[in-house]
Order: sequence, then C-alpha cells, then structure tokens
Amino acid sequence: MVENNKNIHSLTEMETLLKKDVLHKGGNITISISDIPKISHTRDIIGNCIQEWLPQWFEDNGLNLEANTATQKFPDFIAHFDNDKEKSKAVDIKCWNYQQSPSFDIANFDSFYNVVYDNPAKIFAKYLTIGYTPTQHGFRIDYVNLLNLWDIVGKASKYPLSLQVKRGRPYAIRPINFAKCPEKAFKNPLALIQAVKDARLIFPSDTASYDPDDWYNKVKETVDEQNEKAE
Repeated sequence: MVENNKNIHSLTEMETLLKKDVLHKGGNITISISDIPKISHTRDIIGNCIQEWLPQWFEDNGLNLEANTATQKFPDFIAHFDNDKEKSKAVDIKCWNYQQSPSFDIANFDSFYNVVYDNPAKIFAKYLTIGYTPTQHGFRIDYVNLLNLWDIVGKASKYPLSLQVKRGRPYAIRPINFAKCPEKAFKNPLALIQAVKDARLIFPSDTASYDPDDWYNKVKETVDEQNEKAE
C-alpha cells in the first residue's frame, strides 16, 4: 500500500506500484461448500477474478477508476487523477494465461470503429496487461505491463489487422502474442489506424456511419496532434 495517495498522478505510477507489489507474487481462488474448500484452477475463473480484484486494488492505492456503464463498449474504465478531467485516461484491464498466446477480445470491431471516430483520443487508451501462470496451489503473476493499443495488436496472416472473423464478418479485434513477440506489433498509432481502415475496406458495412477515408483522416488529425505535443 502507498502511504500518500496524493503522490499518484499517472497510470505509469500505478504500473510501477503494481510491478512492485504484485509481479511474481502468487494467489489462489477458493470455493467452499459445506466447509469443504476447493482451490479453483479454472483458467477463465482466474483471469476474471484478477480483473475484478485489480480495480479494488487500484482504488485502495489512490486511483479512481470509473467503470464504463456500457459493459460491451471500449474502454473498460476511465482513470481520474487529481480531480482533473484533463488528466483522465481511458484504460482497459486484460488478463490471460501467460503459458499461452493471449486470446481475449480487445474490442468489437464495429463498436471500436464508431467509438474512435466519435472520440479519436481513445486510440491512445492504455491497456494494463496481466499474464498469470496456473500453479499447483493457485496461480502466479508473471507479466505486468501498461501498453498502448498498437503495442498489443498487429497484422494477421489473412488480414491487415489481428481480427476474429465470424461468418465472413469482422467480430473482434484480437491481440497478437505481444508479451513474447513484441516485434510483431504495430510500431505506432498511424500504422494501427491504417490497418483499421484497410480492414474496413475489406469488410464494408451497410450500417457503418463513416466512410473509411473520412474515418482515417479524422483519427489521423488527433494522432498528429499528439505527436506534435510529444516533440
């Protein structure tokens, strides 16, 4: 636990604290019926419970995470710092079995396409990625990283973007194996939005509100603004 919550001003500081307090630490999830306890090794349960535990851990350590009331829409949370809206950051929490390639959904493709057009700054949402390894008596946290979206997705063998496709339609944006093959990720946000545009061209939608070129140009304006601020 931190002694002074007022010292926490960014997601990077929270990532540092998480690595200090949680990385390489073990845990377990136990169900007890009729006073008979059983440790669960079910991988979906482990990941789901870690994702439920983390927001409370953040709150206990001074970070206000506001959950998205639209649970199926991107992002999962808005992190608020110092009661200053200008410092608020979009953040998703993603957990997976570190022994395998991550297979979680990042966002529904169509929802992501629309949300980012309406608010291009969300292309810069942060992803707190947690890799766990099941053990004999529970699990161990083996990977913690705060990453950009373009750090966890990349080009697929069949498509310009790592997508889950169902019945010939793009369903969800999926991660690559970013923890073990980071070189396969997109190098920057421009490469990411170009891939999203190319995917939309491959999979046109009658219900999409935005032309792919218009979508790309609007989002690129925000990317260019962020790059100028960083220089």
